[in-house]
Amino acid sequence: MQKKVFILIIFLQHLFVTAQVKWVNVDSSFTPLPTNFHIYKTTDSLDGKPFMAYYAEADLKDRHLLFTTDSTFKRRLTPLQFYQKNNQAFLVVNGTFFSYSTNQNLNVLIKDGEILGYNIHTYPGRGKDTFTFKHPLGSALGITKKRKADVAWLFTDSSLKATYALQHAMPAVKDSAGKFYFVEVKKYAENINGFGFKKDTI
Repeated sequence: MQKKVFILIIFLQHLFVTAQVKWVNVDSSFTPLPTNFHIYKTTDSLDGKPFMAYYAEADLKDRHLLFTTDSTFKRRLTPLQFYQKNNQAFLVVNGTFFSYSTNQNLNVLIKDGEILGYNIHTYPGRGKDTFTFKHPLGSALGITKKRKADVAWLFTDSSLKATYALQHAMPAVKDSAGKFYFVEVKKYAENINGFGFKKDTI
C-alpha cells in the first residue's frame, strides 16, 4: 500500500545551511515509519538562544512514497486538517505564501500537471521607485517523473497552456510596465548568458 509524503513546499533557509548543530534520529517518536523515511531533531542552542528544529529524509526513488500537494484556494486549513484530508501523510509542510483575505496561493502550485496557483510576476516599486515595477521569476521545488528533486524558476500565466521554466535564476526585470508578458521575459532570458526556457519541465 502506498503512503503519501505530503509536501506543500519546502523553504530552504540560510539558517540551516550555515548553522552547526547536532542532529539526532528520532524515528522512534513517530513510529511506524517505513525504512526509507527518517526524522531528525536538534535542540542545540543557536547564537546562544534556545532552538529546536526537525528535518525529514526520504528516498525519492522509492515509488511506495508519494509526494503530492494541495492548495488553500477559497479555504483555510490547519496542518492537522491537511494531514487528515490527505490520508494521514508522514509529513506536512507549508507550501507557498497565501492571501489571508482570499485564502489563495500566491506562488506557483502544480499537481498532476494542473496549475493550481500562479506566480506573481509584477510588484510595484516603493519610495522613489513608485512609478516603476519589478518583474521576478518565482522559484519552485519539484520532483521530476524520474523521481529526482529539481529547482527551477518559472513563468506562469493563466493565458498560457503550459508552465515555462529556467534552470538558472534570472535577475528581476525593472521597468515602468504594470504587466510582464511571456514574449518579453523569454527575450530577456535568452539575452542573459543564453538562458532558455523549457516547456513543462516541472
